[in-house]
Amino acid sequence: MKTDAARTVIVALKMSSIAGQDKLSGIFRYLEDGGSWDLKLIRTRGELTAESVRNAIERKVDGFIVSIPDAGDALDALASSSIPTVVMDIHNHPICERRDRIAFVRNDGEDIGCEAANFLLSQGIFRSFAFIGDVANNSWSRTRGAAFKKELWENGFYCETFEGSGDSDETVRFIKRLKTMHLPCGVFVACDDRAHDVIQACNMANVKIPGQVGILGVDNDTLICEHTNPTLSSLQPDFAEEGYLAARMLDEMMSGKFCETPRTVYCGVKQIVRRQSTMPLSLAGRLVQRAVAYIDRNALTGISVGDVVSHLRVSRRLADLRFRQLQGQSILQAIMDRRLAEVKRLLLTTSESIESISTSCGYSNANSLKNLFKKRYNVSMRDFRKAGGRHQ
Repeated sequence: MKTDAARTVIVALKMSSIAGQDKLSGIFRYLEDGGSWDLKLIRTRGELTAESVRNAIERKVDGFIVSIPDAGDALDALASSSIPTVVMDIHNHPICERRDRIAFVRNDGEDIGCEAANFLLSQGIFRSFAFIGDVANNSWSRTRGAAFKKELWENGFYCETFEGSGDSDETVRFIKRLKTMHLPCGVFVACDDRAHDVIQACNMANVKIPGQVGILGVDNDTLICEHTNPTLSSLQPDFAEEGYLAARMLDEMMSGKFCETPRTVYCGVKQIVRRQSTMPLSLAGRLVQRAVAYIDRNALTGISVGDVVSHLRVSRRLADLRFRQLQGQSILQAIMDRRLAEVKRLLLTTSESIESISTSCGYSNANSLKNLFKKRYNVSMRDFRKAGGRHQ
């Protein structure tokens, strides 16, 4: 068996996208933590061909990580091989049926749809909702839309759905239907590329964003999001964590330690980046948005409810009333949620001590955090880390 230092791994990612770049950063983070590969990077669809895959296998390459969905011929070659392979965010291809020495890493479409619904609901100003799928009507798009619609339904709202049609007609139909809906309308779009088209269509139809429609995309592709007019709010899947997990699973397979195959792991949402396309216009909405943004930025520094109220420059009673109305929780609960979310992330992704995590997340007393964590999640921080978060 080759030593770690001698292992050659081919990583095929679309480096033109923010998803590919973040996945690669996650792979590098894994290698910095102790992995050692001779990494060969394939950056484009043109470089990843059936011939390049077969040549690599003949040269006794040790493993593949691949995340270029439209490279059908290359995926066919990998599907018929038994070389250790991790497939990232690829659906509906025969490689997904391969059983030997293969693992899959995917972003969690249900989590994405649910988070999108809760974000738009939290704005407190939308009277109707819609989902617009990607133009190819891919399964990952349908999953996001179904979860978005289900979460809204459970909160008492109906959602119009516009699946992809492969051309611009769907966007035109959406604009026509939008003008008959109760406004303002909260719109979740399956990906940033598609959201860019929706914003352009709204602008051409004189539909005001965010006055009449708020738009949320997925990927947080800053090249797109920062250059739409208005700028696009976007939900960012944890692509870097996908890359890290892909590298770890491939290393396990190449080391002979990884027996449970095929295996699929899912990664959720890293963050939602708020930009102009979802800025609430009501006074209450603006107030709550300022509070949420302040909590996001400062919760880990140990702020109190009083600090939030001072930042808003309104009475504590008014601040908490508006926050409860639009967020469904108190300011204190929002601060605690933000801190505990970071605590869980650090427990699962770092080896920091519990005392260090407590300090990093704004807790001056580690025992207080331990007690709070046990009360909230019914498991100790140590056991939560040991179980990889499966107690949730």
